[in-house]
Amino acid sequence: MKRRTFLSTTTAAAVGTQVLGGVPLHAFTPADLDQRVQAEDDRILIVIQMFGGNDGLNTIIPADDPEYYKIRPSIAVPKEKAVNVLSRVHMHPSLDSKAPYNLRRMFEDGRLAIVNGIGYENPNLSHFRSTDIWLSGFNSSDPEKRLIDGWLGRYWSNKVQGFPEVLPDDPIAVQIGGSLSMLLQSRKGDIGIALTDPQKFFELGQGLSPDMQPMSEDTRYGREFNFVRLVAEQSDRYSSVVKQAFDKGSNKVAYEKNGFVEQMKLVARLISGGLKSKVFLVYLGGFDTHVQQQDENLNGLHPYLLEMLSTGIGTFMQDALIQGFADRVVGMTVSEFGRRPYENGSRGTDHGASSVQFVFGNGVRAGVYGDMPDLSNFDSNGDVRYQYDFRRVYADVFENWFGGTPADTESILEDRVLPLGVLQRSTSVNDAYDGRVQVNVRVAPHPVTDQATIEWQQPVPGIVKVDIYGTEGRFITNLFTDRALPGTIRVPVHGLASGSYICCVSVNGARSVVPLTVVR
Repeated sequence: MKRRTFLSTTTAAAVGTQVLGGVPLHAFTPADLDQRVQAEDDRILIVIQMFGGNDGLNTIIPADDPEYYKIRPSIAVPKEKAVNVLSRVHMHPSLDSKAPYNLRRMFEDGRLAIVNGIGYENPNLSHFRSTDIWLSGFNSSDPEKRLIDGWLGRYWSNKVQGFPEVLPDDPIAVQIGGSLSMLLQSRKGDIGIALTDPQKFFELGQGLSPDMQPMSEDTRYGREFNFVRLVAEQSDRYSSVVKQAFDKGSNKVAYEKNGFVEQMKLVARLISGGLKSKVFLVYLGGFDTHVQQQDENLNGLHPYLLEMLSTGIGTFMQDALIQGFADRVVGMTVSEFGRRPYENGSRGTDHGASSVQFVFGNGVRAGVYGDMPDLSNFDSNGDVRYQYDFRRVYADVFENWFGGTPADTESILEDRVLPLGVLQRSTSVNDAYDGRVQVNVRVAPHPVTDQATIEWQQPVPGIVKVDIYGTEGRFITNLFTDRALPGTIRVPVHGLASGSYICCVSVNGARSVVPLTVVR
């Protein structure tokens, strides 16, 4: 009964740049860490899933746009009540929560990035399919394409040598509550554990290690046997590790007593206690606000959820700063879609497309990325147009936080996606010696009307690539790939239709980007 109880109640692994007008202009470089450096890296990612579809227009308020008040006569946030944090950028007042530290203060302190217009083309407005798209990292609304594993699951199952036959000492990922998310699943096996109460997890997990060796996976029975065996093995091993970290850890600030804030409290305590997990997943639901989203006094479900989000993240960061692990942690919010720009007559909003994403921590390049939404230019479905492919932040996580490479990004996402540059780059002991260089790129004449060149001074020999991406961050074409000697490098611009692009010059793996506009 103990094993059955455990398996029915617990899931384990198995079987600062501001950009208001387009492209961020700073350069950023992925660190190509070797396995030894990667193994010793202690960086952590926290993913906050905001299920239901968060209303971006009532999160970061377009208070200077009169169209906002025309299309939302009942639920718009009055400009005098919105919190002005930057020119033309206003937060919902709930994000300036009563907690000693909150998202408004984090933005002022340079610990918060706001990404406007996050989404993807041809959005799917089903909660479940769009959630699967976000968690898998595969941008496909095709119902025939099965989405069965997550972008973090694939990345870490490949990064950890010998996984799953050889398990790390600590769980790679920890989900607080529920059954294990697809985000943490891979075809090699799930990379994490799901728990709510470390003491109960410890009691249920003890003594589960199997006596039998893994079977061949040539048959369905063998695959199922190995699934259950790995659940049992990880549960036995990790139940003690989690309990020890929980007992050793502490919280140095007071947390409010509500579900999401207490999830963040548990994450802080486990990190404080020395748990070496790379990923933590927490959950905040209720964002499907079709009715009574907000009234004229700014009461309602959406303000309540935003206040909870702000309080949970802010209190966690305050705790992390006091305890000294703030430099090791960044976090990001994900929500399957935004809401329609027009209110629906029930003081609510229906399923929409692009929205707002928060990225937080000492390791972010704080600021605002992207323009405020254009409320006079909706897409063909009448929704706010997206500006950035959501996977650009995933590429940031791979390359600039966890020390992966562009090849890792392309392999995991099965697409070439340019990092947004919202995270500071991780460093390698070899960075100063491996020939990577960032260069000052210019396009002349600009904008491009006929003939033009991309030019830079290259101080070292190396492999040079000039790639063109759409402004949303997806690869379009390669203009040049070759070895180059030191000196002035010029590459002609050709084959591009009128439009706005991102030009990415890579010298020995170090990326430098500039905007590129073509007017034919």
